[in-house]
Amino acid sequence: MSIAKPPSESRLSESDVQAYADGMLDPKRASSVQRYLQKRPDEAHRVAFYGRLNQQMQNAFHEPADESPPRKSAPPAPRRSISTALIAAAAALALVAGGLFAFDISDSALDNASIMALEQAVASQDMATGASGYASSAKALADAPNLYVVGFHPAARRDMSLGPFASASEYVYRNAAGDAAVLLVAPGIMAKPQPQWRAHRIGETRLLEWTAGGKRYVLAGRANTRGLMRAADLMTGN
Repeated sequence: MSIAKPPSESRLSESDVQAYADGMLDPKRASSVQRYLQKRPDEAHRVAFYGRLNQQMQNAFHEPADESPPRKSAPPAPRRSISTALIAAAAALALVAGGLFAFDISDSALDNASIMALEQAVASQDMATGASGYASSAKALADAPNLYVVGFHPAARRDMSLGPFASASEYVYRNAAGDAAVLLVAPGIMAKPQPQWRAHRIGETRLLEWTAGGKRYVLAGRANTRGLMRAADLMTGN
């Protein structure tokens, strides 16, 4: 996908936003866009909103047109019956496809989702407001991994769509300095187990990733965020 304008301009173009949200940018380009978003919280919100809207659009089913001519030996079926059959077929296919593709999340899509989640967490000053789908009640945070021993406390969580049939649990943490870290937990039954975390950087963001117990984990934070690697060590038992 081509990018119409460089992110150094006053606003990201729609093609910039779409490519970034869809995970279509190479690491160098994604790093450039990320640096721009770090300076423009309003744009970070726009990118995150587009990502959610894009997934909602993909989740919508469109009724296919019936282009087959009716058989001469019998009258055509009522339109309601055709529509009902098509919807039922689509639902059945969705169930089958959900089992096959819910675990097929590309590395780039998961990385970009983690980066966008981090940028929005950094831009959000008060996670308790419920903005952008965040929840911060004790019940919502009950299943958040316990990272208190390494200096992180859970601040909020929400569910993030990663595709037509896939979603991830997003947990926002903050350390004593108020620095944000985001943990994404996504399905990974088809992914190769990787109990030892591996790290890589995209711009100023460090991503720590591992796969265990049929789930994929990405812990994202600024490269200088205190306690980030200790948190990954704690969750992977290293």
